[in-house]
Amino acid sequence: MTTNEQWFDSDLVGPEQPFNQVITVHMDSGRVVAASDERLDNSAFSDECFDRDKPYDDEHSTEEGAPLAKIHPVLGARLEERSPEDRELLLVNFRDDIIIPRFSEPAAGEPRDSQANREMRRRSEALIGQIVQRRENGYRQLTQELAERYGAEVRETYWLLRCMLIEAPLRIVPDLAERDDVLYVEPNDAGDLPGQNTNPNDDVDDGRRLIESDPYFNLGLTSGFVGLLDTGLRFTHTLFNSPSHIAFRFDCTGGSGCITGQGANPNDDCWDHGTAEAAAFTANVNQGNAFRGVTGITLDSFKVFPTSFDAAGACNGFLNVAAGVSAFQTAVSVLDRVIYGGMQGSGNYLSALSVAADNAFDAGAVVIGINGNFGPAAGTVNSPANAHRVIGVGNFDVQTLAQVASQSRGPTPDGRIKPDIQAPTNTETASNASDTALRPFTGTSGAAPYAAGAAALLRNFVLNAIAVADPGQVYSLLILSGQQVFPFNNTSGTGPLRLPTGGIVFFGKVSVSDGDTVNIPLNIGSGLNLLDAALWWPETATVLLGITIESHNDIDLQLLNPAGAIVASSVSVNSFFESTRVTGAPLAAGSWTLRIRGFNVPAGPQTVYWSAYAGPR
Repeated sequence: MTTNEQWFDSDLVGPEQPFNQVITVHMDSGRVVAASDERLDNSAFSDECFDRDKPYDDEHSTEEGAPLAKIHPVLGARLEERSPEDRELLLVNFRDDIIIPRFSEPAAGEPRDSQANREMRRRSEALIGQIVQRRENGYRQLTQELAERYGAEVRETYWLLRCMLIEAPLRIVPDLAERDDVLYVEPNDAGDLPGQNTNPNDDVDDGRRLIESDPYFNLGLTSGFVGLLDTGLRFTHTLFNSPSHIAFRFDCTGGSGCITGQGANPNDDCWDHGTAEAAAFTANVNQGNAFRGVTGITLDSFKVFPTSFDAAGACNGFLNVAAGVSAFQTAVSVLDRVIYGGMQGSGNYLSALSVAADNAFDAGAVVIGINGNFGPAAGTVNSPANAHRVIGVGNFDVQTLAQVASQSRGPTPDGRIKPDIQAPTNTETASNASDTALRPFTGTSGAAPYAAGAAALLRNFVLNAIAVADPGQVYSLLILSGQQVFPFNNTSGTGPLRLPTGGIVFFGKVSVSDGDTVNIPLNIGSGLNLLDAALWWPETATVLLGITIESHNDIDLQLLNPAGAIVASSVSVNSFFESTRVTGAPLAAGSWTLRIRGFNVPAGPQTVYWSAYAGPR
């Protein structure tokens, strides 16, 4: 495995959250009243043996996913239906030999054109240049080999992952899939739609009420930049003007990366989807508080569904996977540190879209993906939500609070639970039909702005407490905000989001190896009746790093009361998260313990992000 220190300039790399700190934040209506940090001492860590006879009572602990294929199913069907000499645009995702380093953090609270953020952009561009240089020789050799051996023409290469867009005859696909250095082969256009359907609706303020985001919004937590990967947007809509929270509008569908200005069409003029995604996230109040977005955070739009109509005038601008990959790497480069969208790609977790999302996480971005709308069958979760380092979002109805039957379900092909969290859907927001039009926005796409809004607000909450926000820490807090504790399932994951607004939040990160125990003290005062705790850890599809056998780390969570008794546990087998809860009237005051155990960590040591909330509800 190649180490990052061998090839990039460490001066260009952004900061990361330190290990072994306990961050304690007292909050009131989402506001940080006081924050402190304390370093864990050596007594918190132990490698003494513990009972490994864990009861496998997670109802999905033995559930298996579908066999992992290297050829996209749509492409497999085309091999049967079409001539072997037919040429098609294909994305070939190769095994990688580098890990994308952390990119610089945007200057909190400053506009993009501030001196500090111009410097951050310069550092990002310099780091990208080093990654491009690192990949150059390998791409040159592959370009020559693909041309001579397969008659393939390379159209585009990417720096965020080792992937090539090629034009080639279909007959080469089986041979490509047999190569040890190839992870996945897929068509650039597989006919994937934006994630939408239609249902009755309420307004955005009802969705905001359910996730309890308004207290955070009222504090003016608008720092940072967020990237939306979707169908473009109607920028002239009144919800985006006077004031506007929209910045860059990129068109990534032209086959030459993401562009603005002449030759670009960043407008939502086909599917009427991106306009709703953007408005639910960051619309102004021009049409009343009921339609104001979850946040007031600056949004960048990346069009990844081309404008295209069939002979009958119906939209058929399906997901352009190459555009999605270009959008991910452009969003990272322009300092977007939350990235979301309505993509429900049909590739597996080794597809280019999922690997690009995983690598965007490594670069420092929170990535929110929709589970998709192909339920209720199991194993229907879509890309990039099926990726290892992406939060997959399911949905529940804003009016009835009932599970939406069409939501795609896990497990992923390697057995992981999806969705990770759920958010409300079926709310009314902006439409591209006119500058004042509204529409019901449904499906898991309708839930995405609420999940992304919660993630962006939690990220700013972390930055108010400490100087840097690792995306994994935001993920842990999202899991903490879910209302379904262990045992989990592939319908709801950790359940509906509800942000903590008053009480005490604790968080941090540690490294856990097989058999390790970490005991983290939580000082709980009197008068509180709820204690939640959660873990999330960033595993990797280990095949990406040249390892031929994938392994999953099983890490468990326990809560111990001040008397030392275990009063709650989360011991899931297949998830990358744990969540548990203690309720009482009231909880015993004193020093509680959040215990993390490396039950089975064959791929360790594993970074684990933990969080806890003590409050009145």
